[in-house]
Amino acid sequence: MATDNREVILEVRDLKVAFGTRRKRFEAVKGVSFDVYKGETFGIVGESGSGKTTIGRSIIRVYPTSGGSIKFHNKEISGRISRELDREITNKIQMIFQDPMASLNERAKIDYIVSEGLQGRGYSKKEISEKVTQALNDVGLLPEFASRFPHEFSGGQRQRIGIARALVMNPEFIIADEPISALDVSIRAQVLNLMSQLQRERGLTYLFISHDLSVMRFICDRIAVIHKGLIVEMAETETLFRHPLHPYTRALLSAIPQPNPIAEKNKVLEVYDPSCHHYDTDPAVWTEIEPGHHVLANQEELEQYRERLK
Repeated sequence: MATDNREVILEVRDLKVAFGTRRKRFEAVKGVSFDVYKGETFGIVGESGSGKTTIGRSIIRVYPTSGGSIKFHNKEISGRISRELDREITNKIQMIFQDPMASLNERAKIDYIVSEGLQGRGYSKKEISEKVTQALNDVGLLPEFASRFPHEFSGGQRQRIGIARALVMNPEFIIADEPISALDVSIRAQVLNLMSQLQRERGLTYLFISHDLSVMRFICDRIAVIHKGLIVEMAETETLFRHPLHPYTRALLSAIPQPNPIAEKNKVLEVYDPSCHHYDTDPAVWTEIEPGHHVLANQEELEQYRERLK
């Protein structure tokens, strides 16, 4: 999947994730492949139930995979791995969860919540306290907040605590699962700007999961569009916005509200109808239709897309 000389930090190949029993089995992710380059923000966008969160939780080993491969720095991290590698992955890959109201333990103080991942790793109490203080400072919170409980904070502050919990482990790679969707509009930009600042300062790599393409355009370098467990299109962000090819991608883009009221009134809302494809007679293949721009399409559709790109 890599098309240039940038370092690939995460390599996902034909990933499948299924839930249920043999008799009643639901395949949430049906074989997705992508690379994430060091230092970039790679986005996965799709509607609720498309499988994007399942991919993120499979990478951090919360959900077991049913097929395919996940490699981090060229080391296989899916399936059974050694205790040493599991410990390494816990340090280097962290996740920021969607709902800051639900992801923090209401009965625990902030210093325990932020430092929980450091426990049992040979750090002294003083070292842990210093790391918690630094993590809180990094996200713009005062050190004295460490002695308070989550219910004493606003939604934006809670999400900053969630980010601090991830940063305290000094990770290389952070999975951000809808990190601003539960926040007020006025707070969203603050959290996104904070994440961008931390990325520049620490050289972080993000996998950013969202249903909102307007947010993805602001923060992502590349975007993969997922529909019912399959990635249907993937490209650099501005390429995807300028030349959306797959009808599902075009439908998502048409749903973005326009700041201009006249443009919003006159825009044409596209509705994706899967019956527009004829995959029974002409199966879809994952194709790089132009450098860095991949799309899931059959031969008939590929010809149409190539004409559109001319």
